Order: sequence, then structure tokens, then C-alpha cells
Amino acid sequence: MLVVSDSDVVIHLAKLGKLILIKEQYGSVFIPDFVENEITNGQFDEVIDIREAINDQILKVSQTRSEKAISLSKKYRIHQGEAHVKELAERLKAEIFLSNERRVRKAAKEEGFVVVGTIGLVLRSVADNRMTKEEAESLLNMLRADEFRIHPHIIDLAVDSL
Repeated sequence: MLVVSDSDVVIHLAKLGKLILIKEQYGSVFIPDFVENEITNGQFDEVIDIREAINDQILKVSQTRSEKAISLSKKYRIHQGEAHVKELAERLKAEIFLSNERRVRKAAKEEGFVVVGTIGLVLRSVADNRMTKEEAESLLNMLRADEFRIHPHIIDLAVDSL
């Protein structure tokens, strides 16, 4: 099963200290080189963990075509990095698209991809008995911080589903 991810899911998991969820659930995911540059050139603490995940092949970097990504960015009115992920997903014929961004999720679903976000990865870990409900609730509550930009109502629904 081929999986692609945009930057926000990777960054969120890194901030939570849970990049391991990618390995546990999918083995690895593909990210475009454009996204690699976005998430490894930043000045945040998690860059080291992200680079390690790339070195360990949990995150597999693949080149994308800029002209196609620019076209997709305009078509769907999404960020260029997310358009690179969509281009990669189409080219690889990926089955799963990891994203938290509403507009990106909608575009990916319209194209037939299964879409999963950070919350979905946490909930699936509970369903697969890789994480306790208490651990998941703690992680979900961490997502309430402003840096994650996830609406509190969505987090409430996820906590309630536990």
C-alpha cells in the first residue's frame, strides 16, 4: 500500500514525538522533495527527528514535477507543497493521502484517495491496540495547542470517540 504525506501531518507527529505511528501503520510514507525542504529547513526543534525519519526510510523522499504541481495548486487553490504531494500521489498511484488541511483533503477525496490526518492516525493506533485510550487522549489534548491549528470541536469529537 503506497502512502503519501504533506508537511502538516509529519510536523504534527514530530511535535507529538510520534513519528513512529507512520512506521507502525504503514511502514513508510512518501513525501515530495519540495516538502522535505519545507520541513527540514525550518528552525523548529523537531527537524532532527524528521531528518532521522528520512534517514531511517520512514519518510521516503521522491522528486516531483514543479510544472504539474503549479497547475494542481491553481486548480484546487492549495499550497504549492500540498500540490507537490498530490502530484506525487497521482504518479505513484498511492492509495492513502495524509493531510489535515480541509481544502487538500477535499481535493484528494475527489480524486479517490483515502485521506487520513493526525487524529486518524492516533485513533487507528488505539483501534489496533498499539496505544491505550489514555495515551491517545493525552496526545489529542496536546493537539489543542495553537501551533497545531486543529479546531477544538474536531478534537472533542475524537476524544469522545475513544
